[in-house]
Amino acid sequence: MTGSPVAAARETTGVHWSELPCAIEDGDLWFAATSVDADRAKELCGTCPLQRSCLQGAIARQEPHGVWGGEVFYEGIVVARKRTRGRPRNGELHQRDLERQARANLRKSSSVGAA
Repeated sequence: MTGSPVAAARETTGVHWSELPCAIEDGDLWFAATSVDADRAKELCGTCPLQRSCLQGAIARQEPHGVWGGEVFYEGIVVARKRTRGRPRNGELHQRDLERQARANLRKSSSVGAA
């Protein structure tokens, strides 16, 4: 059994972790402040042999933010796009409320399954 997705990728693809896009590019790109940089990170993830396992791990860990497995995470859930700085538009406020409710429902369902 392998100890990590990186080790598994090396065994199955022959790719060393140092050859992965997130190791080659500036690490700050995956935690970018702009949607342009986040889109670039997502694009690079599309070429990675670990994309699926990276995404699955980030979902399981409820990563608080960043690009993981080609998806943008915000407060532990996948969101459609990186938010810009400043006051959100009204539609974004509604979307944020929906995302908070989804997180609350996820926590409820997780705690019910654990009980």
